[in-house]
Amino acid sequence: MDQLGNTFSYRVNDCSPDGWARVEYRHQVLGSLVKQVFIPLNHSAEEQRGAIAMQFPSTAFHARYLAMLAREAALAPASLEGQLTYRIDRPMEDPVGLPVETPKV
Repeated sequence: MDQLGNTFSYRVNDCSPDGWARVEYRHQVLGSLVKQVFIPLNHSAEEQRGAIAMQFPSTAFHARYLAMLAREAALAPASLEGQLTYRIDRPMEDPVGLPVETPKV
């Protein structure tokens, strides 16, 4: 995921006379989402575009982004090889994986 891009496009579908419309927001990688939004039809084209942008479903696209990151970062061991020390002659003095307790002063 080198270049995710932050450009989204939209398409207005099924706009009613009272201003409610189904808007499809699209992203090249994250796909598309359809949301019911209100467009103030009695305002300028710039204000209508602003209304569509203000109702952008950012939370839903962010959830898709996080899901995509989770799929790409599959869980795996941090290291496939390593070393450890273990006192085979005195197993209770140095148990594996447990921190050595330090005396309190």
